[in-house]
Amino acid sequence: MKRNHFSVRRVILILLACFVSNSIMAQKVNLDTLDIEQLNLYMDKAVKMRNTGTILAFSDIGIVAASFIVGENITNTPSDDPYDPNKNELKGLAVGLLSGMAGISTIVVSIGLRAIGEKRYTKAELALQKFDIKPENSMALGVGITIRF
Repeated sequence: MKRNHFSVRRVILILLACFVSNSIMAQKVNLDTLDIEQLNLYMDKAVKMRNTGTILAFSDIGIVAASFIVGENITNTPSDDPYDPNKNELKGLAVGLLSGMAGISTIVVSIGLRAIGEKRYTKAELALQKFDIKPENSMALGVGITIRF
């Protein structure tokens, strides 16, 4: 009896497509429908995301610098192998390149994280302004009416 695996693959592909689209839709938040407590929570998460991106970027700069220093030290160490005197050069180059590429890719991710956090913070700040109804340039004390044209 021969099974047809094509239908199982098709079902798995459809399920994956549904899960991806649901996860993308779940990230959209309409700030106009949130109350002040939810907006403050959204703004706190945005600040945390922005700060995480900043901390990651600065720590990854140190990781990249340290990886190149370690690679340079390995390269300048004399090799014990008489048949392959360039062995440490290749090791140092490999260590420096691999850890440097990992650090640079993480820097790119952290820059994106910071930018998204900053954008969300700005949106939340603008949405919170609609709850701030202080009359500007008003000389009245107590309860009053402000007329704007």
